[in-house]
Amino acid sequence: MSPHRAVVAAGPFAIRRLCCGTDISTGDEVARTALDAIDDDVALLGARPVTVASLWRTALRSVGCPTGTGLVIVHPSWWSSSRIAVVTAAAAQLTGEVVVRPRSWLLTRASQAAAGGTVVVEIADRLVAVVAGAEMAAVPRRGEPGLVAEEIGRAVAGRAGAAVLIDAAGTDAGVARLAADIAEAVRRRGLTPAVVDDARLARLARSAWPEPSEPAPGGRARAPRRGILAACALILTAAPLAVCAALPVGRRDVAAAPRVGAATTTFLVEGRVTVEVPADWPAQRVVSGPGSARVQVASPSDPEVALLVTQSPVPGETLSGTAERLKRALDAEPGGVFADFDPSGSTAGRPAVTYREVRARHHVRWTVFVDGPVRISIGCQSRPGAEDAVRGVCEQAVRSARAIGI
Repeated sequence: MSPHRAVVAAGPFAIRRLCCGTDISTGDEVARTALDAIDDDVALLGARPVTVASLWRTALRSVGCPTGTGLVIVHPSWWSSSRIAVVTAAAAQLTGEVVVRPRSWLLTRASQAAAGGTVVVEIADRLVAVVAGAEMAAVPRRGEPGLVAEEIGRAVAGRAGAAVLIDAAGTDAGVARLAADIAEAVRRRGLTPAVVDDARLARLARSAWPEPSEPAPGGRARAPRRGILAACALILTAAPLAVCAALPVGRRDVAAAPRVGAATTTFLVEGRVTVEVPADWPAQRVVSGPGSARVQVASPSDPEVALLVTQSPVPGETLSGTAERLKRALDAEPGGVFADFDPSGSTAGRPAVTYREVRARHHVRWTVFVDGPVRISIGCQSRPGAEDAVRGVCEQAVRSARAIGI
């Protein structure tokens, strides 16, 4: 077998090799733990704590191709930049070159439509992502599959003549049924869907990165680039995008996929909530300092400009009940920390409880609302008197926030 780049699908349900004429998945426990803990630094494998970075190295090594000269990582299009960076860094420790592509890029190779005329539907465990060019939307997998399918059908209905590709690859028991329901909903709206299963996804991968033939006598294979190359900070976009920064990655290099498109947002999936956030703002969990444990998505240009996301299960709670609970909690805090409490407020047209948190270096404008059995809190942090720096990002996050997987 000739040397070539191994093609690996990382997520959403498994970590699988798609090349070399075989379809190999890594061990269930390793893959499940690596995928479940991708947003953390440390995870439990059995009863043993291990770093998530080492989990991903183990998982990728186990599905690598013996004759591989590099890795092609195919990831869910809705993954955040921080998730992609975890996988990219792990791959870079194993091989000389890493190329990273979203699934939507690979799936559009199955379409005969003109550029921009394809809609890709990616089914994950708690959401369905709809990708059309540089646009992306997330629909929660909540309720009966038929209801979710109808929402997807409505999302693509306005794209007359578009080719609709439904990503049904994976072993999740509900994927095949939901894919069939989505296909039917799309047909009722006059569009022709195509379902991409495991076998077809593998064929697409092999055609996108074919195994090279043996070099002719006297020919010379191109050696991997060495030295300190640009390590790529991958930004999740609806179209494939890799933005490189001049940072060394140990003794290995990461070769970015060419930039072929751009988008500005991605979907942060945390627990039971999905929120649309800027694609180039890194996310991290914050469990120390004042306030509740939260996910912080910070501006790369100013650490005091950020989105904060918290959530709580509140089955049966109403917005008025949320207001009463919050009022009691805020009244118990030291004076001057919380202000402008409004039990009947609104942000981006969404009814909510709103208030302001005042800290020395920044202020946080909080918007709290209930979606199903989940209370979602979006904090919009900025320097004192500089709310405009986060206003647009804040309104986008509040409009998009949804409970998922319930």
